[in-house]
Amino acid sequence: MSNKNSSAIGGFTLLEIMIALSIVAIALVVMLGLAQRSVLVNGRIQNMTRATLLAKQKMAEIENNINLEISQTKGSFTEPNQDFSWQKVSTPTPISGIVQIDLSVIWGDEKENEVITLTSFIKEVGL
Repeated sequence: MSNKNSSAIGGFTLLEIMIALSIVAIALVVMLGLAQRSVLVNGRIQNMTRATLLAKQKMAEIENNINLEISQTKGSFTEPNQDFSWQKVSTPTPISGIVQIDLSVIWGDEKENEVITLTSFIKEVGL
């Protein structure tokens, strides 16, 4: 006589399948959270890169203009960078004929502005 036992047949039990599915579900939730975080960080890095390039461009314009009067001026960029604005602060230095230029590029919500600041020391023309 052969004793056929139903548990001798190969396969997975319902409990094993449920445990495997719960592990897969937890892993998927973690992976989706990481993907969303990656997209948010990528957007922030793109804005920082754009702001840095805009600041370099504006600083080059300021250096070429050579209008080094001690002042504070503001402005905004044109399309497609209308979400970015700039602020220039010129201050004298202890060294005669050298002016410190601080150029800040600002973007984001007013409550949570993000800023990139470039500082340059420029020699006045004719000195």
